Amino acid sequence: MNWLALLLFVGPFVYFLLRAKRSHERSLELKPTGIYRSPLAYAWIAILLAILVLMFGSPYLPHHRWALIAYLAAWVVVLVAAFFVRRALKWRYPI
Repeated sequence: MNWLALLLFVGPFVYFLLRAKRSHERSLELKPTGIYRSPLAYAWIAILLAILVLMFGSPYLPHHRWALIAYLAAWVVVLVAAFFVRRALKWRYPI
């Protein structure tokens, strides 16, 4: 049973350590392309933050019909914007 506890506590740490190493290598590959200074990349980050706000903001909606309609409309706008910005990033930086 001790090996299971060790796996549950050490396993995620090792996984995230290896994942961070791979992401650092990926960021070193992408740095010369200039993708991190691109306004499209900043727009993509802003859209991801908007998605997080919409995900965690739903419990705080008032119980009115207009609030639900506005919430769903905001989801549609953000997802459509994410689609177009992602396409633009893929077109501009085909890596």
